[in-house]
Amino acid sequence: MCGITGVYNLDGKSVDFLLLQKMTDSLSHRGPDDRGIFVEDNVGLGHRRLSVIDLSALGHQPMQDDGDNLAVVFNGEIYNFQEIRKELQLKGYKFKSKTDTEVILYGYKEWGADCVKKFNGMFAFAVFDRKSKQVFIARDRIGEKPLYYYLDNKKFIFASEIKAILQDKSIKREIESQGLVNYFTFGHSVGPDTIYKNIKKLLPGHCLILKNGRVEIKEYWALDVSGQKEDKGENFYKEEIKKIFEDSVRQKMVSDVPLGVFLSGGIDSSSVAAIMAKNSSMPLKTFSVGFNGQGSEFNELADAKIVAEYFKTDHYEIILQEIDLVDTLNQLVYYFDEPFGDAANFPVFLMSQFAKKYVTVVLTGEGGDEFFGGYRRYMVEKVRPDFLFLNFIFGNDLFKKSIDFLPKLRRAKKLINNFSIRDDLERYISWIGFFSKDMQKDLFSKALKNDPFKMYQKYFLQYKGKNWVDKVMYLDQKILLPDGYLEKVDKASMAWALETRAPILDYRLVELANSIPLKYKIKGFNGKVIFKEAMKEFLPEQILHKKKHGFAVPTNAWFKDRLRDYLFEVLFDSKTKSRGYFNYNYIEKIYKLYQTKSQYLDSQLWLLLNFELW
Repeated sequence: MCGITGVYNLDGKSVDFLLLQKMTDSLSHRGPDDRGIFVEDNVGLGHRRLSVIDLSALGHQPMQDDGDNLAVVFNGEIYNFQEIRKELQLKGYKFKSKTDTEVILYGYKEWGADCVKKFNGMFAFAVFDRKSKQVFIARDRIGEKPLYYYLDNKKFIFASEIKAILQDKSIKREIESQGLVNYFTFGHSVGPDTIYKNIKKLLPGHCLILKNGRVEIKEYWALDVSGQKEDKGENFYKEEIKKIFEDSVRQKMVSDVPLGVFLSGGIDSSSVAAIMAKNSSMPLKTFSVGFNGQGSEFNELADAKIVAEYFKTDHYEIILQEIDLVDTLNQLVYYFDEPFGDAANFPVFLMSQFAKKYVTVVLTGEGGDEFFGGYRRYMVEKVRPDFLFLNFIFGNDLFKKSIDFLPKLRRAKKLINNFSIRDDLERYISWIGFFSKDMQKDLFSKALKNDPFKMYQKYFLQYKGKNWVDKVMYLDQKILLPDGYLEKVDKASMAWALETRAPILDYRLVELANSIPLKYKIKGFNGKVIFKEAMKEFLPEQILHKKKHGFAVPTNAWFKDRLRDYLFEVLFDSKTKSRGYFNYNYIEKIYKLYQTKSQYLDSQLWLLLNFELW
């Protein structure tokens, strides 16, 4: 796990060594153990190293092959590198190190661009071919590792984080209107766009080839979008999940530094802990986060403790309160580079700082909900046809009128509102969105014509299956997971040079999960059924049957009480008003509605707060 940078001057000018050095050092938090720079004429590569596999100097990057024809910089882990290494050795390649970086180098030398199809891991890497002057860049299938780039008619610049690209002061810091609309709709950028004009994300499962001044982007891996699912029976899927998941966890335990697990007490992280404990000769280190005072109802510490005691782990807890948020927000804005609307980045950030005192690598439970059907909205969408029938029988306004009798039931009100939306994609956006199109008309000082549904529409049309819930899960896998949850974990953990690994995101398990008929994932209002069945023999009963508890932050309670003044001071500061992006009469309106009535607008206010701090 590291930070990578690169410059390719298309106009032929020599690379500015000091600029590349500055770019690379801006990522020192991602790789505090070593720094390397490679420059040849108009091409330069930079690397900051976090030593995890082969801690010796032989792992130094940029790494070159034995003929000095290729140079590579790499961020991430290739979990099956030992198998590929043996295959390459049989072909006559000789290795100097024990790193997975060298496997990428010779894998590219042997198979070219197709090497990426052999790698099972999380990665963003770049290979420079000195003979052809070609740069090949690839990002992992699911999108665990980030890769950003800037392109104009003079230069191509890439990096693990946007802040490295912005070290080049000739790049204008302008807001991209599409990125602005995406942020206020979804709470994060939506690839390939960012909030910066002309700075893009390389999409997951894609590679980029730069040669002769041309950039070509290709998709090298994609999920099956046909929707055709052969029913092989519940027992088959259960056994396959168990086999692949166990192998995935074992692969991700390969490390030359201490490792542990982020433990929420939910089914996903508990399953990771279970398999780790089974395959470890030493007590497992587990880390959990909770809130006190007004946020205590958001705690999952009791569930995490059940799992920790069951597996006899060395368990560590960190308790947060509202003052920690104020002290942390400016740091978060710096490390995330873009405004970010998921308040859970705050506890993940501080838990990562805490865990780094004990370990260098943690395993996490990301991906279980998106691939095995864990979100409540999946279950609700599955029963929506029944709801529509009842609504028809008892009167079209029956359920909508009931909203007035549910002033404090936030989820119930949203459910009823969403049920009445007939357009499938619009209804999906209403589940995950924050500022609707109508709200944005009032929010922005100037009308923006950008369509926030643009990428969702692309994937919506791409998925050919007739089952709507399968399509919803596919949309989440393509955007919400990589651009939201995985970006959150990467930026928050790498701020402290803590490597995170997610066994559920193994592409073999992902492909299997997408082949499983929905009836095995969701039964009634129970989600992730097949995954729970597969993990049944490993977990305590209380965890298997507990209700789903999202990883949430008590912003509503805090913004109405101890953080009320802080929120007001930031949102209505004179500088904020003078920036000219928003209609402040509308912001005052929603602020008053939030503070004086039972209207849940804390998520919208959180987005405005983060944007202003950014």
